[in-house]
Amino acid sequence: MTSLLRSWDIGSARNPARRAGLVIALAQLPLRPLITLLSRPRWEGVEHLPEEAGAMIACGNHLSAFDAFGYGHLLQAHGIAPRFLAKEAMFRVPVLGALLRAARQIPVRRGTSRGGDALADARAALERGELVMLFPEGTYTRDRALWPMQGRLGAARLALETGTPLLPIATWGGRALWPVGSPFPRPRPGRHVQTLVGEPYTVARRDGENLQQAARRVTEELMAKIAELLGQLRHEQPPRRLHDGSTDAHRPEVGRPQHGYRAWKQIS
Repeated sequence: MTSLLRSWDIGSARNPARRAGLVIALAQLPLRPLITLLSRPRWEGVEHLPEEAGAMIACGNHLSAFDAFGYGHLLQAHGIAPRFLAKEAMFRVPVLGALLRAARQIPVRRGTSRGGDALADARAALERGELVMLFPEGTYTRDRALWPMQGRLGAARLALETGTPLLPIATWGGRALWPVGSPFPRPRPGRHVQTLVGEPYTVARRDGENLQQAARRVTEELMAKIAELLGQLRHEQPPRRLHDGSTDAHRPEVGRPQHGYRAWKQIS
């Protein structure tokens, strides 16, 4: 009974740092049954999710628009309020933006003078003992075989600067359920979305490393862990070197969405 109350965030079953707030508490009533019906989720490694208070930085691969719903469902069902770092453009959408702010999600303002605000807001959430969820790739993967790309440095910097554990997670099946470019999911019989949660771990700078060097090393290690988890879900060996998305002409995560768009759509 306690785990059920914690899952649905009822009464005082959760530690205050794990409470979702009114918006998520109400939204989950229709969304959780719907997401379960659409995705038929299969979760593994959930014993690595923290039941009690304690800051953590969860990092997952990013395949489609479904990922935020899938990861959010996983976390909320296990008693953890999802606090996502999300593109600032989503916060400008009428109604949706107001709901995201009320749910204490964190906008990422890339390419602006306020680009560092997201990390500051994430640090504040971690200081409150919350779990912050982000996608280190910064966008949907553009790897042709749908492996994770090389990551951006934000998660590693947060972990190094705050001592907060990193929690790698991988998901598979969300892109087939909700293809890139489709306005709605496309469920089919027999389709499942699988998620595998890895073990949390802490990181630190090595002797002689500055913060930038350490962040690059930690990011590479983190993405390798995520790729390894994804390989377990896919029963395949991940590539030794992940795709470098910074070399792509189409880079919506940094405001270059048009160049090479047709080529990018071929892998969607």
